[in-house]
Amino acid sequence: MTRKKPGDTRIKEIIQAAVEEFLEKGYNGASMNSIAARAGLSKGGLYHHFSGKDEILMAANDEFSRPVHDLVQRTAVLDNPVEALTLYIREYLHHWSTHEKELAFTFLTMTKIISCREMWPQMEDYSTSILAFYESLFKKGIEKGLLRHHDTAARALTLMAALDGITAYLVLGRTFPLEKTVERFLVTYISDIEIT
Repeated sequence: MTRKKPGDTRIKEIIQAAVEEFLEKGYNGASMNSIAARAGLSKGGLYHHFSGKDEILMAANDEFSRPVHDLVQRTAVLDNPVEALTLYIREYLHHWSTHEKELAFTFLTMTKIISCREMWPQMEDYSTSILAFYESLFKKGIEKGLLRHHDTAARALTLMAALDGITAYLVLGRTFPLEKTVERFLVTYISDIEIT
């Protein structure tokens, strides 16, 4: 008789099994049967925890997005917005450059979300919140006299697009000199508007 594992442990095992299946076979090629088998569960055991592939996909995406959400929380509370932006850009680029599998899975999730209109609100919620976070840091920098007046909404949008763009570059298997890239981002998004 096998011992029951704690719920959190079992969920993590299911997510890991699902990620391997999705990355190996694609979303459409993976099945609840194959995920269950890889996780060492019966199909019924898998359905006890998840209602289907979409729910597992989103749970895995939430798990892999947690470090970025934590980074947002850590930097949002910093008093100096220039330091917050610097820390965020540096750690964001470092995180994704060292988590290739998680990044590939995140892009797989994005393709599923794009193809499924019912999931669009989740992408919109994320985009809206991250844009608001970036813009709040730029506005705070202006208010504190650290940054010159500029179009904070446009700068937030282009920062999001640039960071997403560099992650797409990584998914394609390309590498870049991390520190040089970080410095380029810092010059473009901070130094060029910083009051010294």
